[in-house]
Amino acid sequence: MVIKAFPVLGLVAGLLSPTASSFALPLQTPLNSQPQMQISLEFPPSPNREGAQSSAGGGRRGQDLENRVCTTGDIPLTALKPNEDEAEITVSAHPDFFIFVPENTAEEAEFVIVNEDNDEVYLKTFDLSKEAGVVQVSLPKTVMLEVGQTYKWQFVVWCSSDDPSQIEFVEGEIQRTELSEDLETQINATDDPLEQAQLFATEGIWQDTVMIVAKLRESNQAEWEQLLTSVGLDAMIASAPLKPCCIEEEATSSELEN
Repeated sequence: MVIKAFPVLGLVAGLLSPTASSFALPLQTPLNSQPQMQISLEFPPSPNREGAQSSAGGGRRGQDLENRVCTTGDIPLTALKPNEDEAEITVSAHPDFFIFVPENTAEEAEFVIVNEDNDEVYLKTFDLSKEAGVVQVSLPKTVMLEVGQTYKWQFVVWCSSDDPSQIEFVEGEIQRTELSEDLETQINATDDPLEQAQLFATEGIWQDTVMIVAKLRESNQAEWEQLLTSVGLDAMIASAPLKPCCIEEEATSSELEN
């Protein structure tokens, strides 16, 4: 049990108490006029969706901008996920997590994920950029989420090295599920990652949808914006730079070992 991480998870409770068909074309219709597949990356609505939520200073504060500790700007610390009350779904053993971090004066940030027994699965502490951006936290290959298990995660911004109560954080749950045979067939039937993302979105599998579109963001900004705004995230978040966390460090360590 890491002393630094888990009091944060308990801090809230202490302070306050997720066969293609062939058709004959008319002779006058040129072959190159066949309609292209239209990609829509609007994530389907959930009856429980209330928009992305944020927590700061040890208590749930929603989109509260007045009680933040060390972040500034019009948008608070925000997890890129569709809703607050439901666990996000993934078919990946090593999913990525995305958090919008506003301009800040934080000392550092921490990401922790625990299993259903509240045992730590992964903990990473890292420096934060002072500029606003979407931090991408990638689980290493040594950390594997199990099928059928629901995990709690938390992203903590440590605002003061002297006072552990001076924090801002967002949190959520994620559940790994098996890829259905039908969806796997559809995924394997296309080499277009945007089509694959659309298939995941249609099935309500958020984490894999956003992971794919994040990789394509540089060339498909419109689709990235469409996906995020479809779940109620602010357009300013969609335009914020993407800042991968911990990937380069792990790659460097791997290179050193070789």
